[in-house]
Amino acid sequence: MKTKGLLLITFFVFSISCFSQSIVYYPFNSLLGFSSNTQKRVWIDAKLQTNSYFSSLSTDIAPQINVNKNSRARIFVGGGIKLNYLNVIENKNILDGFFANAGVRASPFEKNKRIQIAFEISPFVNKNLDIGIFRSHLGIGYSFNK
Repeated sequence: MKTKGLLLITFFVFSISCFSQSIVYYPFNSLLGFSSNTQKRVWIDAKLQTNSYFSSLSTDIAPQINVNKNSRARIFVGGGIKLNYLNVIENKNILDGFFANAGVRASPFEKNKRIQIAFEISPFVNKNLDIGIFRSHLGIGYSFNK
């Protein structure tokens, strides 16, 4: 049992360091975000819900586009889909809805530019386009790239 747990932790750390270039935790929304290289013009962002029982296992997946080239703060826009894997059990449709993003990732510390503050506004609409919500995310992150 300990070997399986150690193997799972090793795989998780390896996948974060190889495939994601930054990680952000949004404590007010209980989301954990993984991103590709946020310094590139186009990058991918994925957010996982972290404090759910088995009522919702939602994941947001979104391509993002940087609209500025400032090294201290990157403003971005994008949009994507929200998936809920437990919807397959109830109604056979994994798609939960659609959203748009606008946000900023700032590096407030001169000595350690890898630490980031992330803020996003993200209007969301469900897959039937009849219910919407205006979401906002505030978090702290770490960028693995230089």
